[in-house]
Amino acid sequence: MLTTTLLLSLLAPPQRADTGQVLFGKWCGSCHGADGRGGSKTMTRLEVPAADLAACANSTAETEERWVGIVRNGGSAYGLSIDMPAFGENATAEQIRAVVRYARGFCADRRWPPGELNFPRAFLAEKAFPENELVLTEHARAQELIYERRFGPSMQIEAVARSVFDGGSVFGGVTGAFKYNVYHNLDRRLIASLGAEATPPIGRQDLWEGETYLAFGARPGAVVMQGEAIATWEEGTGFAGFTVNLGLGHGVGRFVPQLEGAWTIPRGGSGQTLALVPQLWFRLSRLGHVAGSLGVELPAAGPQPRGGPKLIAFLLWDFGDAPLNRGW
Repeated sequence: MLTTTLLLSLLAPPQRADTGQVLFGKWCGSCHGADGRGGSKTMTRLEVPAADLAACANSTAETEERWVGIVRNGGSAYGLSIDMPAFGENATAEQIRAVVRYARGFCADRRWPPGELNFPRAFLAEKAFPENELVLTEHARAQELIYERRFGPSMQIEAVARSVFDGGSVFGGVTGAFKYNVYHNLDRRLIASLGAEATPPIGRQDLWEGETYLAFGARPGAVVMQGEAIATWEEGTGFAGFTVNLGLGHGVGRFVPQLEGAWTIPRGGSGQTLALVPQLWFRLSRLGHVAGSLGVELPAAGPQPRGGPKLIAFLLWDFGDAPLNRGW
């Protein structure tokens, strides 16, 4: 039996030295461990504990290109730990990509949407990708503080507090929301989620109001398309109407110029409005976990709102990626 085993091992083809598995063991195993869980003894000497690559929340949130950049240029290039070395000078692009794909493969649960479908946030359309974010928005004189928390691969809950500075009551109200990712396909660069929101009669809100929506994101080529179809319900009257938000964007380095349109159709069809919202999304931190957007809402059709064009803006922190004091 021993002779047979020895003979088979001698006849077996040798493992290539540049496969993702072999290179991961050489480059990454001392800190991340052979299984990617970060359980190596070396961790006790690290400034920041090595990431658990087997945790799907860690390995799926970013794009493959972001992972390639971190391996090639090192953690310090993205404001992360200096303990993560740069391999770009001692490895080929193919070797680095092989390591990244092997490391991302530690997550075997395909219910987690990949980071390639995590498109830059638009101002109007709800993002289809489940997130861990804190967002502060400005719409004319109205503000929203949005807390988004992801649970597992598909679910997200959201809490919103609103304020208005127009001489009246400052407290605008609160909203609770739920979102669930129902479809994603990396090959088609497509993601879709369903969600619901409920707003109680608190602050400036007089009656209960609810919304159900379908949100999607797609990248058929160089252009990103994001959209949302919303049905609104009001206490006492029931169905109140539809809103369709649709936008296009194209990344240019740290910036993503976007153009959104908002079409509101009240129940009965009369009084429809159309607004255009040109905006510029920009990455503030090197890691990209802090970003902002600035734009303007322009009435295009229907009854003209008082005040005409309105300034819109937001500032976000993706706390699932890194603490606020890192990534710069």
